[in-house]
Amino acid sequence: MVLAATLSMLRYIGGSDDRDFVDRLHSYFTCNILIALSILVSFKQFGGKPVECLVPDMFSSAWEQYAENYCWAQDTYFVPEGRHVAGMEDREKRVRRISYYQWVPFFLLMEAACFRLPSLLWQYLSGHSGIKITEIVKLSSDPNNIKPDIKRANIKSLTMHLQGALRFHKRLQKKQIKPHKFFWLCNLPYSAFFVTSMYITTKLFYLINVVLQLMLMNKFLETDRYSWYGFGALIDLMRGSTWKTSGVFPRVSLCDFDVRVMGNVQEHTIQCVLVINIFNEKIFIFLWFWFMGLFLFTAGSLLYWLFVSVLPFPAKRFVSRHLEMSEMPFNAENADTEKEVDKFISSYLRSDGVFVLRMITMQSGVIFGTDLTVSLWKSYFGETIKRSNSFSNLQTRSSKEAPLWIDGDDFNKYEGGWDKSRQGSVDLPYKLPSWQVKQNEDNELRMRGGRGGIQVTGGSVTASPKMPPRVPLRDGTAGERIKLIPPPAPPPDFMRHVALIKGAGDLDDPNETSIVRSVQSSPSKRTSRPFLH
Repeated sequence: MVLAATLSMLRYIGGSDDRDFVDRLHSYFTCNILIALSILVSFKQFGGKPVECLVPDMFSSAWEQYAENYCWAQDTYFVPEGRHVAGMEDREKRVRRISYYQWVPFFLLMEAACFRLPSLLWQYLSGHSGIKITEIVKLSSDPNNIKPDIKRANIKSLTMHLQGALRFHKRLQKKQIKPHKFFWLCNLPYSAFFVTSMYITTKLFYLINVVLQLMLMNKFLETDRYSWYGFGALIDLMRGSTWKTSGVFPRVSLCDFDVRVMGNVQEHTIQCVLVINIFNEKIFIFLWFWFMGLFLFTAGSLLYWLFVSVLPFPAKRFVSRHLEMSEMPFNAENADTEKEVDKFISSYLRSDGVFVLRMITMQSGVIFGTDLTVSLWKSYFGETIKRSNSFSNLQTRSSKEAPLWIDGDDFNKYEGGWDKSRQGSVDLPYKLPSWQVKQNEDNELRMRGGRGGIQVTGGSVTASPKMPPRVPLRDGTAGERIKLIPPPAPPPDFMRHVALIKGAGDLDDPNETSIVRSVQSSPSKRTSRPFLH
């Protein structure tokens, strides 16, 4: 039962990959070191004899056990050698009292909890913005990513997840939606910098915690003569000063206790050996220097993340370097490319998106981070191109006309007006813009296999050159293949007019099968020319 309970607690002290190495030094390594040291001290303290006292000869074994237990539970005090104990005032004894050794295991466990608390706070708050940073890093660190299919699927999943979260944040900002009107702090999870700000706040908590632990250690050990305990102990060691003169972690102390014999109270002062202080001295010297190292590393890490998160050019340089390392053609020195990178960061990734890419690169490697950056780049600019094409249909285009070719027909529209002198021309109730004419022409030729049409020029009939099927081009910005979407079918009235001009088709046919057959038929096979209505 005890083993099962201990194993079930490992998930609370286990490491996580959604943080950098300095964070793991706090929440994983330091926490586990403190727990291990607490167990070590507890075994000696509660399983052995932490204190052994020299008692008078008249004490029996039961009295000796009683004296040792009393002196362990009650505080002892230290008096340097050569100092007389007789006649010492009680106030001075209280000043020289040693009372920390009973609480060492509990103090170490409390320190372990303090080092773990910022990590738990980060795990709880990091997913409130919709970006599940813990799951993202786990998926990017999947060992099966060495398989190409699984790696592509994971990158696609991460791209879709980040795309949805980033769109959500941008939509709220664009609409200026604030779910909480009174408690403005509650609106932070809906911002595009929430994850980054929570991570920097966690770093700040780590730094504050390690400073407080250094101060609490000096207070707990009652080393008032040292402003910096570790440095003071190191200086004493270099000078040859030991515990006998410094009084820090003394091995020998004194204990006063009273014994009632035949109604009389007899006072005894015995000398005790604190064996546990041999361990305590080494433990706390090690911990003090360990905390100082943590302080320096944490301060440097906090300054680094503030630098890359607040200033804009580190994010731009980070994204540009990853795009340069990819297989996609990319020139970072081009002015247009720099504008695209700025737009990609400011309008799409924002602060949280760049933070996620940095964390994935840090945990999963540069190759995976580069592939994910390219995937997000293609998804953003591919979406921008599609949106610009869809919105362009709503914009006012030039009414300049261009030739409209319908494969297999004598119908053509010329620039500069409508040519009614030839058969096969017809007045339409509206005029198609030149860009729509060109798109219909290219798609018609592509779908019909590139067969040439019939062009009428000055009364003479000539065949238009065959055009090869159009192949989707690679966009220079997005670097991905754009799929050509076939244009919508012409209106039924237009098709009926065409069929009527050809002299074929039934206008009352609801399924319009005869109209389709008439349009698909080749005019070269007809012996008579169509007449104009």
